[in-house]
Amino acid sequence: MNTARFAFIPPWLDPLRAVAVAMFDSNGDLIEANEGFRFTLSPEAGYNATQRIAEPTFEALLRMQPDETGLVYTGLINLHIGHGITRAFAGTVYRRNQLFLLAAELDISAFESLSSDNERLNQELDDARKQVSKRNHTLEKLQEEIATLKRNDGLTGLANLKLLDARVSEEIQRWERYRRPLALVLIDLDEFGKINDEFGRKVGDELLQHVATILNGATRTLDLVARYGGQEFAVLLPETNEMGAMIVAERLRMDLESMLILPLLRPLTASFGVALLQPDEKRDAYYARAGRAVKYAKSHGKNCIAMAGVVADCDHLYQSFIQEQNV
Repeated sequence: MNTARFAFIPPWLDPLRAVAVAMFDSNGDLIEANEGFRFTLSPEAGYNATQRIAEPTFEALLRMQPDETGLVYTGLINLHIGHGITRAFAGTVYRRNQLFLLAAELDISAFESLSSDNERLNQELDDARKQVSKRNHTLEKLQEEIATLKRNDGLTGLANLKLLDARVSEEIQRWERYRRPLALVLIDLDEFGKINDEFGRKVGDELLQHVATILNGATRTLDLVARYGGQEFAVLLPETNEMGAMIVAERLRMDLESMLILPLLRPLTASFGVALLQPDEKRDAYYARAGRAVKYAKSHGKNCIAMAGVVADCDHLYQSFIQEQNV
């Protein structure tokens, strides 16, 4: 097809898509075509008139005699639009010497069909978008649930040890920049193994869930409550000094001691270890000092609080700590 400036078709017809205009020679080869013809008909069908024009055939047009205006044919023209599909056009064919000019527009029934197809396709597209949106929402929800499972303990819903590790590391970095106090309270339930032996694992799990509820209800949103081990919990207290951490630990101890949780016939108690972050202290060393304080509380009667010193000899019970503050 000639891609140079039109020689026969007026330039103003080129951008029109409502009308398909094409010039063929007597061999059926396409010489010129406007945008309407190129847009409507797929190149897959070829550009030769013998391939394009289904009815009347190009051979039939060759046999027709033009009138004084050059008109050869007017009426319904079926064109191959590609992929084995034909579409009806209303148009005319003119002939001058060895050149054929085809000018056609979609038949009204074809327009209606196109409109119906467009509506159907738009509806299908809208439905597909809704399905994609719904699946994306479901995927996001699943991703959120997976993320929650990764950072939360499955039994109690508290933060797990991995999340606690990450938060402690962040708070240590913040402490190094701003030197704001950071306290850690470790909690170990007293004689929890005997409770499991006497009442069974199911009751033990229910008690752990109850303890988690108490700890969550007694702390700030700034704090982080985590399950530290099987029967152990941790409470990270940013912006909290030694006295503030001891007050929090005592409140938690009293909350546990004051509640009678069936089927237990005695209060559920715990031993507490409190540690304040020291300069240049790493996370594992911080955990170790708080854990040492818990053991100190266990060995001094349980159901009490121990403050971790810098070294083991500096560890002391809450009662001694209060006495020292009152001197």
